[in-house]
Amino acid sequence: MQTRSFSIKSLVVVAGFTALFLLPFINKAFHIDDTLFLWCAKQIQAHPFDFFGFTANWNGVERPMYQINQNPPLVSYYIALVASFVGWNEIVLHIAFLVPAICLSIGIYLLALFFCPMALLAAMIAVATPAFIVSATNVMCDILMVSFYVWAAVFWLYGMEKGRTLFFFIASLLIALSALTKYFGISMVPLLLVYTVMQKRGFDARLFFLTIPIFVMLGYQWLTLTLYDTSLLSNAVSYALERGIADSSSKIITKTMVGLSFCGGCLAVILFYSHMLWSRFFLIGGAVLLTFLTAVFVIMDSFSGNLVIDVSLDPKIVIIQFFLFVLIGSQIIFLAAADVYKNKDSKSVFLFLWVLGTFFFSSHVNWTINARTILPMIPAVGILVARRLNDRYELSGPENIRRVLWPLIPGAFIALAVSWGDASLANCQRSIAQNIHSHLKDYQYNVWFQGHWGFQYYMQLYNLKSLDYRNSLIGIGDIIIIPKTNTGQLKLPLDQFTFVKKLECDPLKWAGTMSKKNSAGFYSDTKGKLFLPFVFGDIEAEEYYVFIVGKFKNPEQYIKKLEGDI
Repeated sequence: MQTRSFSIKSLVVVAGFTALFLLPFINKAFHIDDTLFLWCAKQIQAHPFDFFGFTANWNGVERPMYQINQNPPLVSYYIALVASFVGWNEIVLHIAFLVPAICLSIGIYLLALFFCPMALLAAMIAVATPAFIVSATNVMCDILMVSFYVWAAVFWLYGMEKGRTLFFFIASLLIALSALTKYFGISMVPLLLVYTVMQKRGFDARLFFLTIPIFVMLGYQWLTLTLYDTSLLSNAVSYALERGIADSSSKIITKTMVGLSFCGGCLAVILFYSHMLWSRFFLIGGAVLLTFLTAVFVIMDSFSGNLVIDVSLDPKIVIIQFFLFVLIGSQIIFLAAADVYKNKDSKSVFLFLWVLGTFFFSSHVNWTINARTILPMIPAVGILVARRLNDRYELSGPENIRRVLWPLIPGAFIALAVSWGDASLANCQRSIAQNIHSHLKDYQYNVWFQGHWGFQYYMQLYNLKSLDYRNSLIGIGDIIIIPKTNTGQLKLPLDQFTFVKKLECDPLKWAGTMSKKNSAGFYSDTKGKLFLPFVFGDIEAEEYYVFIVGKFKNPEQYIKKLEGDI
């Protein structure tokens, strides 16, 4: 196996390209599941060997954290380490998360050197995607997991080329670290197993290194059983199987189509390479066929009630976006298959299994389809696009280099727009929490709230109380804040409460990642009801309803602090 030597200049370009996308979002509010990882990090600072040893109200009821968080704790250890030096400020933590993001983009470049001459292009395509940029602007586990994942493949392949046993050992440790960040990381074991057997045309004794991450995860299983009297790895697998595969049996077509939509949207840059990847006949024929199949699917599935077409935007606009995303997602699957058909070697099979395995897990195994589960396929897709372009064009001349770079511009614009929309949503929740606190910090009764995600993080940061549906004791005069677009909420018996006012905050109006009205669910498809990873259109305002416990004719008199706009 021969690889091209890497270029320091290319490494700098990749790192700079990544930082250029992420630096505008370093003051983004903590968002969605960031809250869980931050809570665990604070627990680790106080009790380093008892990472899940506390309770939290995440779904309306106080429960042990080991029942809530379905991910291992390594990223929380990283947050705890960073925060012990620089504190919990959003800016410094987002800067700290630039490190794994840049490491991931450099890792993609180094990995691509084994597969195609245009390794730099492969890395840039992977970075210029909504899934990469949005994920890298959060402090969740996904970017760190995929970084370990890609670097494990890099060291393993370099180990095979150089015959260095140490590289195999390092690769196995990186797989273990990936799996301890997010359980999906263990899937690199079968990928490298198949690749090595095909490459060596038989068994290689160095495959025994792949047992190291397996034993590490068995050790983690034993540790959590000892600490919490339950096996968290087994629980996570059971959780996925019960809510993912069990549901797939009855909705396999819906989940496949929604999976393709998320796959295509998360890698929207591929749309602008379509004319270079396929012949005109293939594109026209594929588009016509897919238009027909999508129309049939939408009509039939809407009758069965799986898709919710009752959206605030013109339904045709939403369906067009759905069709485009499915078209891109289908191209990605065909791209992996076409590479196997053409090359029929260990490299093409490795990439094919990487893409198809991730797609199947995201669409049919995981409990929900979301962009975070699509993210691991991005390195392989970037490499596949670069390989395909290299096969179809002579890429050595400056003119052709520019030809393959210009599609990055509209792709990057989409990725940045989606990230901007997501950041504005997160910032709205922080802003609302800050303003509620500033107006009600001296209120004489309790202030409760429903809802979770980043909104909960900031509300509890100001010592406001999360409503526990079983145990909270509320009294006359207490206030309850209810967000309209959130999770874990319960309708109030209106005969016992008085509505006071509605608070609003406008996120970006033309691009959104979480919009129930427009079927966008970047972080969860909610069982196929949100069938777009993001949407371009009229995004609804964030609305928060203020109630006071008891029946009052003029409730504003009792909470004069709310007379001004929050």
